[in-house]
Amino acid sequence: MKNFRIIWKHEVRQVHRIVKALLENKKVRLNWKIILLPIFLNKVYQYRKDLRFTRKNILYTKQFAFDAAKNISQGKDQAWEFRQIEIQTQEVLNKEKKGFYTEKIRRKQLSEIELLIQHYLDLFSSKQSTYAAIIKDKYPSKGNYLAFLSALQKTEEDVIQAAITTMRKGTKKDRRQWFQKVKETTKQVRMAEAQQIYE
Repeated sequence: MKNFRIIWKHEVRQVHRIVKALLENKKVRLNWKIILLPIFLNKVYQYRKDLRFTRKNILYTKQFAFDAAKNISQGKDQAWEFRQIEIQTQEVLNKEKKGFYTEKIRRKQLSEIELLIQHYLDLFSSKQSTYAAIIKDKYPSKGNYLAFLSALQKTEEDVIQAAITTMRKGTKKDRRQWFQKVKETTKQVRMAEAQQIYE
């Protein structure tokens, strides 16, 4: 029995926690402004839209890797699955007109996707039925798991560096601040989770 659903639900929940922490300052709170209902509702709508957009962006590489790993575990060829990802990301790049996605970002993402595919394949081979048990099964010690998280963070930082230097949205300073916040928040959430798993 494959643990696809358990693993993907965990990924989505983890990203949701990261995104909520990232956008905490944009969260709409109930106060006297509710009497201006249209403005209040517009802010709620905007906040939810930002949550969805940010969550989608953070899950972008994970979705490619997860789908490919799932297909590979069901007997499809790994090289072919990776080639499909290259083709799909190239199509996204070809359609990109606003400067949010660049070839440099894409190349760095492909390295991240490769690492994640192997990680997911390892997790899929576990016979455990909870996420924590699956992680402990595949990473017997906390040190093993932290080594994987460190490797993942390094590939994510490469993507971030590419985004800072090549994206054309906002100023370089704004991009650097945003991506630094993403990096720190992601690390905090993952470390807290690792602590829970191996306590």
